Amino acid sequence: MDNKDLEKLTEHFFEKCPTEARNFFHQILDKLEKIEDKISALENKTSK
Repeated sequence: MDNKDLEKLTEHFFEKCPTEARNFFHQILDKLEKIEDKISALENKTSK
């Protein structure tokens, strides 16, 4: 998916589905946070 497609999708979410957009971005942030936690755990494990 290129940037133009992402911009269209984001625009659609914010104009047509603000609740869905908010939930979608919260899900993304939650997943990123979990990934960060896993990376930190791996870094801690390898540094010991």
